[in-house]
Amino acid sequence: MFENNSNCSLADLRYPLFKITYSLVLALGLPLNAVALWMFLRRLCRSISVPVIYMTNLALSDLLFVLSLPFRILYFSTGRWTLGDVACMIPGTLFSVNLYSSSFFIMLVSVDRMLALAYPLRSRSVRTPTVAWITCLAVWIVIGTLAVPVALNHRANNDTQCGVQRCFEHYSEENWRFGFFILCIVTTVGILLPFCIILACTVVVVRQLRGIAVTSALPSSTEVSIKMVWLLLSNLLIYAICFIPFHAVFILYGLQKLNVFQYFHNLLTVQTVTMCLASTNSCLDPLVYYFSTRTHITWYALANSGHGYNTVIVCSCQSWLKPQGLWNFLC
Repeated sequence: MFENNSNCSLADLRYPLFKITYSLVLALGLPLNAVALWMFLRRLCRSISVPVIYMTNLALSDLLFVLSLPFRILYFSTGRWTLGDVACMIPGTLFSVNLYSSSFFIMLVSVDRMLALAYPLRSRSVRTPTVAWITCLAVWIVIGTLAVPVALNHRANNDTQCGVQRCFEHYSEENWRFGFFILCIVTTVGILLPFCIILACTVVVVRQLRGIAVTSALPSSTEVSIKMVWLLLSNLLIYAICFIPFHAVFILYGLQKLNVFQYFHNLLTVQTVTMCLASTNSCLDPLVYYFSTRTHITWYALANSGHGYNTVIVCSCQSWLKPQGLWNFLC
């Protein structure tokens, strides 16, 4: 949603900025997510892995959003909408679906990695493909339920001042009130809660890896632990950059639109920039894991099972060029 705009010119900052951002995300995200999804599906055909199930759903979510970007590029290139309500509702809804499903699936991957490292034996009963598929289905049901009111609030609307039909902007005060209520709910459930869980999982994994580095007799354990810590912190940082700023600014902008306060200027510009950052999430996930597998990493984690013996967990990251190797460290 954007502010009712009295300027009918396409020279406004948000039009070229959105057009350029969405074009770049489409150019990068389409091949990256298509290849990632293809590799995940090949991996699942050979052997079913819980993290790969979650990452398959994440790649599917990213790919669905990327496929909707031509509609946005078309609109922000012309400044008018001629494709009707349904075509306007689909890309607006898929943006929200991608944001919150990505948040949930990243959270599930983080929880799975934490359980595998901190509780390798006790978590076996819940870290199964059946549980993973049921959990993913539950996520899609929740996201689908949230998508219905979002879709109803993203219809095309008439801009009588400029004499054109708009999409993705120029919403009425009633739309803003309803949309702001939805925004508060999905921010709490779909962003803040998963972010806190991801943060907690990262802390647990970091502590566990530090303990492994101290107690392990392997000479490369400290170096491997440092690499894993930086990888986890990088993922957490990207999550914070893509999701948290967008929702924080969007809530402030919504309060301003509803005349709760008028203390901030140029919030529309800031909101536009943060929305562009949020859109890049769909192509950042594949890039992060691509660069993390450039170097051959062997992770030896010694986790106490509580039964008087140690379990050795070995995860090897092979070359990007090997279809089964991209996500081996998520084994």
